[in-house]
Amino acid sequence: MVTILGYLLVATFMVLVIKQKLSPFTGLIAVSLGVGAALCLLTGQPLTNLLVWMKEGIFYTQHTNGKIGLGTVNPTLMILFAILYFSLMMNVGLFDPLCAWLIRRANGDPLKITLATFITAAAVTLDGDGTTTIIIMTTAFVPLYRQMGMKLSNLAMLIILPFGLGNCLPWGGPLARAAAVLQLDVNDLFITLLPVLGISFIYVAAVAFIMGKKERVRLGYEPGSHGIVSREDVDTMVARIHDHHQELKRPRLLWLNLLLTAVLLVCLMSGLVSGAMAFLVGTALALMLNYTVPEQRQRLIANGGDAIAVASIIVAAGCFLGVFRGSGMAAAVAQHLASLIPASMGSHSAILLAFLSIFALYALPLDAYYFGVLPVIAPIAHSYGITPTEIGIASVMGQALRHASPTVAWLYLLMDRTEMSFWGYQKTFFKWSLPIQAIFIVVAIITGQLPTGL
Repeated sequence: MVTILGYLLVATFMVLVIKQKLSPFTGLIAVSLGVGAALCLLTGQPLTNLLVWMKEGIFYTQHTNGKIGLGTVNPTLMILFAILYFSLMMNVGLFDPLCAWLIRRANGDPLKITLATFITAAAVTLDGDGTTTIIIMTTAFVPLYRQMGMKLSNLAMLIILPFGLGNCLPWGGPLARAAAVLQLDVNDLFITLLPVLGISFIYVAAVAFIMGKKERVRLGYEPGSHGIVSREDVDTMVARIHDHHQELKRPRLLWLNLLLTAVLLVCLMSGLVSGAMAFLVGTALALMLNYTVPEQRQRLIANGGDAIAVASIIVAAGCFLGVFRGSGMAAAVAQHLASLIPASMGSHSAILLAFLSIFALYALPLDAYYFGVLPVIAPIAHSYGITPTEIGIASVMGQALRHASPTVAWLYLLMDRTEMSFWGYQKTFFKWSLPIQAIFIVVAIITGQLPTGL
């Protein structure tokens, strides 16, 4: 009975979210409450157990060895304040000088422009929000690409490929969700993934170089010439960047904001403080440094929407996972699935999960995969000696192809702004992203973070 209800919990959540009958937030809470209540009634347990399970999922988990494990509150705080912090840095114009410098340095050379696009996208994507990245990048670069006759499909790829990698930062969706499900420190998971991301970024830089060289040939540009855009065109592009929400910019405080960001990132990467603490303090200092009290309130309200949307999902996932685990449904489902897997395949659980994630992250919404599929598979892999960190790495392997999925709503904004059809976008995206998928798998295997069981 418990096993059947466990399957029902996962399947109901996935179906309702995929068919858009419920939002992920309401689905995580409503489905877990409904199935959890049914389990209590059918097994004779008091309904108050639901509250205990939810509390453990959100705040802590009491393990059998007496150790207290954090629930979803800690990663939620980091995600909340990381989004707020980088939104503030966008507001004050921290990245404006870099964008303007890159555009001026390009000076009509298609190769320099594609490289500038890649570097700018890598910087803008730090806030982890796809919609913001697309709006900023297309506003700055679409007129330039049109003026020069460059392919907008290249622009789309040079926005989305760096974003797919930047989305694997600690405050991005995939790692935060995987860490919440596996009860890992998201920074530890990120550091383990760094070799994969580093080599992938080098590949995307090479893609930008190849695109630029091809555009030079197609447009007949000769290196050393003055290009095919005027100085006035370049000035107009730079002005668009500086004039965007000019009232929020703080150019005189650029170096202080840069220093604050550098110190924060060093503290975060060194493990000196937790991500939640670093971004909490960083957000407070950034507000104090740049804005008056009324302006601080306005910035929190204006930037809080995206932050709350992501944070609320993680907290709701705590309810879902708390009921799923605390009720015994997760253990029952895992035990049943484990009984279906031949013993000879158990040692290959990590690599199998890596390939499963490729298809799951394409076909399913992010929440359906991480909160519906991963909690079921993780205990099975763990029973065969696969560590939670290795499971976490395997679960994000499909991120390389994630942004071809029709379930990513803001992709349609990118396609609209770069004048691409969905089929045209998919065809171009897979051409450049399939090598990234190979890099993900191969580098993870070579570094020993993705055991093959061979």
